[in-house]
Amino acid sequence: MTMRPKQMNPPRSRRGGVALLATLVAVLLLSILVAAVTRLVTGDFRRARDEGAMRSAADAADAGAYSVMRDWASRPHESVAVGGVLGPDTLRLTSARVVTRTMRTSNTAFWTVSESESGDSLSRTLSRRLANVAYRLAIPDLIANAALTVRDSITLAGSARVVGADTSLTTWGALCGPLAPGAAVAMRDTTRLCDGGCGRGSVAGRATGAPPLLADSSAADTARYRVFGAERWGTLTPHAAVILPPGSVVTPAPMVASGVCDRTRSDNWGDPSGAGLCGTYAPLIWARGDVEVRGGVGQGVLLAEGDVTLSAGARFVGVVIARDDLTSTGIGGTVLGAALAGDERQSSGDHTSLSGSTLVRRSSCAIALAFERSARLVPVRARAWAVLR
Repeated sequence: MTMRPKQMNPPRSRRGGVALLATLVAVLLLSILVAAVTRLVTGDFRRARDEGAMRSAADAADAGAYSVMRDWASRPHESVAVGGVLGPDTLRLTSARVVTRTMRTSNTAFWTVSESESGDSLSRTLSRRLANVAYRLAIPDLIANAALTVRDSITLAGSARVVGADTSLTTWGALCGPLAPGAAVAMRDTTRLCDGGCGRGSVAGRATGAPPLLADSSAADTARYRVFGAERWGTLTPHAAVILPPGSVVTPAPMVASGVCDRTRSDNWGDPSGAGLCGTYAPLIWARGDVEVRGGVGQGVLLAEGDVTLSAGARFVGVVIARDDLTSTGIGGTVLGAALAGDERQSSGDHTSLSGSTLVRRSSCAIALAFERSARLVPVRARAWAVLR
């Protein structure tokens, strides 16, 4: 008989141990995989969160730096001395907080520093950014060689006078430079001045200056009343502090609210006396049609799409530019600085006409201060913006 060897099966406990070991290895590998994926996802989440905080901080710093330019027309800045600082001002955005400071580095230049924070320190997401922008005042370059410049013709009647002699005010003090002589009236054809009768250019003492009448061919150019060096009508009017609808009749006067000059009022054109809280406020005023200044006082730059009419003893210090005519009624009014009339509508009897006790007197200092204090703020052309950290 042939004997077959008896087959031996592994013990049951050994088989169970192998299965358990395999299971543990699988669980360990799965745990390692889950941990790796979790770490990867958490890292991506944190990087995205941190990058978001950094972007928010950077965007907020930019917004703060440029908010100064946006709010400039209504911002009290004229009396800040060179070296003085505006602010700190706080701007709260949805996901960031911004603090801005603006230093006046010269009469026409400003430097804004904007510091922002986004996130919080508890979650270790706090991000800070510091940016700066260099600004300048966009001051128009006006040809003001006469107290009054007209494109077509002008009538002087009654006690109306146009004086070309340069003048200043004691309240302006050291703000004014040396005085320079100028003409009374500048126009292409001086015989177009009508004083009792046109065609003779007679002034009868109503126009005085050096000379009283200046024959200036550029006075006939419409661009002289719309383009002012690098600035033009279209770049100035969108930044006006005061906007008036066509046909407005205004009696301007300084307005104070809560102990400060109220720059929200359309009838507050500053205080030419220089003594009150509105003494340095000289707004850019845009009349979108004809406008009558009926009494009152104001200063700054007045741009009118149509006629500017002075009445009831109105007094304005600065620059008046009418796209059409400058007229006065009754006792008239006073302009100290310079006035220009573009005579866009030319027809019989439609021209600049001054009567009553109207006075237009040239002042280079009034012109300079009005342009400086009403100028819009723009970034310098080269390397205006930079990140500090």
